Amino acid sequence: MAVRTTNLMYPKHVSEEIDLLSRALGGAYHVYLFADYGGTLVPHGDGTDAEPPRDLLHRLEQLSHVESFSIYVVSGRTVDELDGLLGLGDVGLIGQGGFEIRKPGGAIVHPVDVGSVGGLLQHIELEAHGCLCSHDSVRIVNSGFSVALTHGSCDCDTARCATQCFSDLVRSLDKHKQLEVMYGRSSIEARLAGWRKGDAVGHVLRDASIDDTLAIYIGDAVTDEEAFEALGAWAGEGVDEAPWILGDPDAEEDSVPRALPILVSPTPRPTTASLFVRGPHEVYEFLSSMTAIATALM
Repeated sequence: MAVRTTNLMYPKHVSEEIDLLSRALGGAYHVYLFADYGGTLVPHGDGTDAEPPRDLLHRLEQLSHVESFSIYVVSGRTVDELDGLLGLGDVGLIGQGGFEIRKPGGAIVHPVDVGSVGGLLQHIELEAHGCLCSHDSVRIVNSGFSVALTHGSCDCDTARCATQCFSDLVRSLDKHKQLEVMYGRSSIEARLAGWRKGDAVGHVLRDASIDDTLAIYIGDAVTDEEAFEALGAWAGEGVDEAPWILGDPDAEEDSVPRALPILVSPTPRPTTASLFVRGPHEVYEFLSSMTAIATALM
């Protein structure tokens, strides 16, 4: 079993649990597979995420055609941007870190109303353009639910200065604490507070039957920890005895998990995920194994 450290644990590599995965898939009537985009399905590029390779698209398409599978790709990009990259109508999309959701074959829905915060975001966008207009390599984008500043092509001093300026601006304008500030590898974002990736995952899973569903989430970022926790909350909700999550020291050896959070990291680190893979190349291998097992069992 995994070693726990203050509500976190060191995950096992997914290759050590192929038999468990087979049992979990075989015991599930329906499988929800959520995968983060940048850093998980594709490597992070210089300031932007790389485009998906053709074999990855083929594997996602194969899984999406398995009747008992629902596939979702999660990203900070908009659903329209994701759709342009993937072009897979039978794959669900969760965009803007959870503010947009398109179920497989469905229309885009917005589970949260931006309300009065929209005016605040516009104010921040205008002020940021005024303060940072001298930095040609800085880009400011208002997505409707957030305002993001990207500085991937800047030198370190410019990026540091722009980030501090934007952070100070948000702090001064957001007097009622309606926003939260998120820091990325080459960006800083002020977004509507109170709704994150984990909330979007929970929104998708709210109608799933816990007795015969397996939920898997694969992600590499700190924000994906929220989604890992959301799987645990879903798996333990509304039942007298919570379905087993891999890594639970009280689990029976032949128990079948209903939630499998998987971290993407070169080395294992303390996490709420149960398993890990080392990078996008191993994510692809995992998807290949899933396809083979699903084809044989379902």
